[in-house]
Amino acid sequence: MTYGRITTPRFYMNNITWLASKGASRDDTFALNAGAGFNSLNAGFTKYQLFNDNPIDYVTFDTGAGTKTASIKIDLGQAGIECDFVSILNHNLNTAAGSIRVAHHTSAITTVGGGTETTGNGTELNAAIGGGTVIEPAADGDTLYTFTGSTDRYWVIEFSDIATWSATDLQVGEIVLGKYWTASLSPDMGTPKGTGFGGVNVRYSLGGKAFGFASHTGAPSGAYCPFRDIDEITRVGGRESYSFSYRFLADTTIYPSDRSAITASDNFLADVATKASMSLLPFIFTCDSSSSPSTAGDYMFARFDQPSLETSNDAWQVVSFSARVVQEF
Repeated sequence: MTYGRITTPRFYMNNITWLASKGASRDDTFALNAGAGFNSLNAGFTKYQLFNDNPIDYVTFDTGAGTKTASIKIDLGQAGIECDFVSILNHNLNTAAGSIRVAHHTSAITTVGGGTETTGNGTELNAAIGGGTVIEPAADGDTLYTFTGSTDRYWVIEFSDIATWSATDLQVGEIVLGKYWTASLSPDMGTPKGTGFGGVNVRYSLGGKAFGFASHTGAPSGAYCPFRDIDEITRVGGRESYSFSYRFLADTTIYPSDRSAITASDNFLADVATKASMSLLPFIFTCDSSSSPSTAGDYMFARFDQPSLETSNDAWQVVSFSARVVQEF
């Protein structure tokens, strides 16, 4: 689907920043594999920039036409937290001649090629598959890859050369590893879709002459905006938004059967609202879960524009709710 038509929305939630927001130690959650065979960050960059929900704040690795691997090991702290997608934002993997490999295991992964390699299960955005299930992005920018989920505690994300790294060092803006949630049906008709120009202010002189001022009309000046990889001069301006509502949904879609076992089933409260703390954390949103892999414009880096999740019981075991998501620059 294209033209931003909303069908069955999907929310890609970041397990790493969610755990950090709940108090998990970032030092214990992720680290760079170091030593022989591993690339290091260039001076001035830190590992925390890889998981800070700010893809414009990128890092570079000292790949320098070598054959080492940039490897990020992740410890979710416990088994049972499912991951079924990875997204690498603001990367230059095509220019750097690099690939992505994602693997998981029941114990820490400290060697190149270790763990159980993920197997793709459908949606891929800028994620042409090379040998096996290694991801070889066809362009710089943003990549999103879904795979058969696993609840293993330990994960690794490896950036390796396809043959040999180019002379251009590897750049990575943000790593998103987590679980997605897909709406079971389309929202109600009359779903508002907007493009807001909130940075514009108009003042009037005493004689009634209008003067326009703008702190911003779209994403910050620069070549990169998540999922909007086009020259900043001609990029569509404004902040995109979707407001949608659902009536007569099964309450099992929204709530778990037991709030003391909130992860026991797929539901909007556990898999989306809780992991975003509503407006606290951004996430990746698509208006169409079956969007063509070539339609990056159906995706956006977004957050909720509301402080809480409110539902109403319209009938026995049936609820209604509404939500609004806005683009995050």
